[in-house]
Amino acid sequence: MIRRSTAVLITSALAALCTQHESVTFAFSPPSSSFDIQSRPSRRFWSRLLSASPEHVIEIDVDVGNGDETTTPAPSPLPIHTSAARDAGPLFKEEERREEGDGSFTVIPHRGQFRKRVLILCTGGTLTMSVDPTNFNSLAPVQGALTDYLAGMRELTDDPEMPEIISHEYKPLIDSSDMGPGDWAMLARDIHTNYYHFDGFVILMGTDTMAFAASALSFMLQNLGKPVIFSGSQIPLREPYNDARKNLIMATIFASSDTVSEVCIFFHDRLLRGCRSTKVNTSKLKAFDSPNLPPLAEIGINIEENEHLFRAPPRGSFRINTSMDTRMITLRLVPGFDDASIKAIIDAARQTHLKGLILQLYGTG
Repeated sequence: MIRRSTAVLITSALAALCTQHESVTFAFSPPSSSFDIQSRPSRRFWSRLLSASPEHVIEIDVDVGNGDETTTPAPSPLPIHTSAARDAGPLFKEEERREEGDGSFTVIPHRGQFRKRVLILCTGGTLTMSVDPTNFNSLAPVQGALTDYLAGMRELTDDPEMPEIISHEYKPLIDSSDMGPGDWAMLARDIHTNYYHFDGFVILMGTDTMAFAASALSFMLQNLGKPVIFSGSQIPLREPYNDARKNLIMATIFASSDTVSEVCIFFHDRLLRGCRSTKVNTSKLKAFDSPNLPPLAEIGINIEENEHLFRAPPRGSFRINTSMDTRMITLRLVPGFDDASIKAIIDAARQTHLKGLILQLYGTG
C-alpha cells in the first residue's frame, strides 16, 4: 500500500493539476479502475489510491480543452551530456594487453601480484591547487601537480604494505561546480574499462559537488565489487599545513580494502556511504556528514570499522548504466510559498517534456 506520507505529496501535485485543467483522468495500471475528475478527487479515488500496490503505476491524462479530447506530448530523446575532458581509456600496464591476430587486443586481468593496485582518477579540485605562473602566481588547479606530489610521497612509494598506485589527471582539470552527468558518465566508463586490472579506485575532485557525484556513481556502477573512494581537501596539498595528505593516504588505504565494495567518500576522519553524504561546511576540515547513517569507518589511533554497515558483495557481474534523464526539477517549499509558481511549472512541463517534479517539504507532524 502507498504510505500516507507519499499520498500527501501526490495530493499536492494532483490538486495543482485539477485546478489548472478542466478534466483530468487518473487510470490505475493494471487498469482495474479509472476516475474522471472535474474539480476535486472523490473519496472513492483516494480510497483506491491508498490501497494501491507500489507496482500499480498511476497514469494521468490531462484535457486542457472542454473535456472531450486528451493530448499526449510527443516523446523526446534523452538529453545528451558530455564532458569537457576526454575518457582516460585503458590505464593498465602494456604487458597485460595481448595482441590478437586480427590486430585487436585482449585484456589479461592481473593475478599473482604481491601488492594491490589502486587507480587514482583526478578531475581537479582544491587538493591539486598550486601556484599558477600563467595566472599571476595565484592558486589554481595545475595540470601535473598531483603527479609530482605523488612521486614525492614516501608513505605511498616506500611502504611495501601500501598498494601500487597509478594516477591519471584529466585534461583539462574540471572545477567541481562545472561537473555534471557527462563527467560522471566519463568516470563510470573509465572505471568500467579498468575494472578488472585494479583492486580499487580513488576519485579526487572538488568538494562543492562531490556528494552529488558520489551519489550518482553509486547507482551508475551496478554490482560493484570493489571500493570506489571519493576524496579531496579543504587546503591544497602544496601548503605546509593541509588536510589533503591525510585524505589522499586514507582514501588509498580504503581503496585497497577487502571489506568495502561500494562508492564512498573519505573526508577528515570518516568513511561515509556515497549516496548518504552531504557537504555541511565550507570552512572546516569536517566538511561532509551522513545525517541518516553512521560512518562506515572512523579514523583515530586505529581504524574502527562498522562492519555491520558494509554492503554485501554483489552476486551479479559488474556493469554500468550511464543513461541519465535530467528532465526534472527539485523545489524546496517553505511556509507561505506561492502555489501559483508550481502550477506554472506543471503547465510548462507539457512543452519541456519534464519527467519529474520533486517537492522537498517540511515534516508531516
